[in-house]
Amino acid sequence: MQLLVELLIAGSVAGVKVGIAALGFALIFFVSREMHFAFGALAVLGAYVCYWIAIALAGGGLGVAVGALGAFLVTALISIAMHKYLYLRLGSVTPVLMASIGVGIILENALQIIATPDIRIITFPSLTQIVEVGFVRIRALDVYVVVLFGLIALGLDLFLNRTRLGQGLGATIEDAEMAELIGIRTERMRAGAYFAGAVLGSITGIIQLLDTGVRPANGFLILLYALIITIMGRGSLRAVAAWSIMFGIARSLWSWQFATDYTELAVFGMMVAYLMVRDYWARYKKGRLSSSGTERAATAATSH
Repeated sequence: MQLLVELLIAGSVAGVKVGIAALGFALIFFVSREMHFAFGALAVLGAYVCYWIAIALAGGGLGVAVGALGAFLVTALISIAMHKYLYLRLGSVTPVLMASIGVGIILENALQIIATPDIRIITFPSLTQIVEVGFVRIRALDVYVVVLFGLIALGLDLFLNRTRLGQGLGATIEDAEMAELIGIRTERMRAGAYFAGAVLGSITGIIQLLDTGVRPANGFLILLYALIITIMGRGSLRAVAAWSIMFGIARSLWSWQFATDYTELAVFGMMVAYLMVRDYWARYKKGRLSSSGTERAATAATSH
C-alpha cells in the first residue's frame, strides 16, 4: 500500500510538471486552432535564456528570477511573431503545421550548436531538501511545483470565467467567428494566448533547468506530452489540468510493472484506445437518442 501511494504521488508530481506546458499549448491551440509545434523548442529556449542570464549575474535566486523574466519576454515575442508573420500568412493547416515543425527543428539545432548537447542545470540546496509527511518523502522543489500548477490552473479558470477579458477569450475558444461578430477582437485574443502559452512553456523549461537539467533535445518530449494531454482535454482547460495528473500517474504505474523504454509508447496507445472508446460511446448515445426520437414520433403519429 505504501508503495502504491508513493507511486501515485510521484506520478502526480511528474504530471503537473508537464501539465504546466500542456496548459500553455492547449491555450494556444484552443484559441488559435493552430498546431504550434515549435512550442517544445521554445520552452527549452526559455530555459537556456534563463540559464545564460543567471550565469551572467553570478547565479543565485535573483539571477534565476531575472533570467526567468528574460525567458518569458524572448519566447513570448518569438511566439507572437511566428503567429503574426508566419502562421497567418500561410493560412491553411498543413503549411502552418510544416512551418512550425521546421522552426522547431531550426531552434533545436541552433541550440545544439550554440550550447552543445550537454545538460545545463542550476541547483539550490533548499530545493533538494526532503519534506516528510508521514511515510511520504518529497523534495521541496516538487512541493513548489505542485502548488504552482494549482495556482496556474485555478488562476486560468477564474480568469476565463470571472473577468471580461477572460470571457472574450472563452468566446473565441467557443466560436471565433461569432466572437468577431459581437465585437471581440479575436486577433488580440490569439496574440494574448500565444503570450501566455509561451510563458507557461518557459516555466516548464525552467523547472527542468532546476530539477534534472535541460538540453536541446528535451523540447520534443515537452511537445509530445503537451500534445497528448491537449487532445485528451478536448477544448477544456479544466480537463487538460485533470488529464495532466492522470497522465503522470499512468506513466508512473506503467514504469512500476513494465520496462520504462516503452512508457511513451504505452501512454500513447492508452490515449488512442481512450479516444476510440469515447468516440464509439458518443456515436452509440447519438444513435440511441435518434432511435428513441424516431420511436416517439412514430407513436405520436399512430395515436393520431
